[in-house]
Amino acid sequence: MSGIMYERIPDADHAVYNRHAAARRAAFHIASTEPRPQRTLAIIDGRAIAREQLSRGLISNGLGLRMATYGSVEDIEAYEATAFSVILVCVDDSRFMDNSIVLEIGALVRRFPKVPVIVQAKLCGFQQILSVLQQGAHGYLPGNAGISVCIEAISMALAGGVFVAAKNLHDIQSILGTNHHQSKRLEMFTRREREVIEVLRQGKANKTIAYALRLAPNTVKVHVRNILKKVRATNRAEAIYKINAMFDEIA
Repeated sequence: MSGIMYERIPDADHAVYNRHAAARRAAFHIASTEPRPQRTLAIIDGRAIAREQLSRGLISNGLGLRMATYGSVEDIEAYEATAFSVILVCVDDSRFMDNSIVLEIGALVRRFPKVPVIVQAKLCGFQQILSVLQQGAHGYLPGNAGISVCIEAISMALAGGVFVAAKNLHDIQSILGTNHHQSKRLEMFTRREREVIEVLRQGKANKTIAYALRLAPNTVKVHVRNILKKVRATNRAEAIYKINAMFDEIA
């Protein structure tokens, strides 16, 4: 393997370290005072000094993985999937602006489907985090995350979990929970009723709806009557108001 490789060398200076941190890492079976050359962390960062500092910091703090550092995603694409145990990608925030990094993360996940990918970036808006997680990443770290947080994220990814900083997790859970609840509300309508609703929201008459959807006028009347019952509306205007509010929330 090309790239710069690091391994932890046990010595007296590292024989004693924070016992609480050690216990937490031991629970994931990856951090120890002994090197484990069979498991490799790939660090991808275009900043040479930053990636070398991070790799040395992880080693000195007891992460029992071999390190391999690279300047770009392209640098590791030629390797076999078995070459890495976990991949940490440090992202330039400007790349979120054109969505290129999101697509690149998705391609990296597909290239190494059994290797958890973690992303680190200063930009920690929920949209950026969600877009990366939706591509299959196993974690998202803030740019100022300390070594201990990095180790925790790596540990969780190797254990099959997904790591998100606590300050972002609540927002994401709220968004996901809200979207799930709202999608459930839409399930009260049949597929045909949702098609009728799309035209009904435009204030169209039943004949126009029937023409647009190629349905019989009497069929449209039945659908509209069922829709009014489901939203508990007494007339079309009230139904449209309630349906618009429901759809606007989901959008």
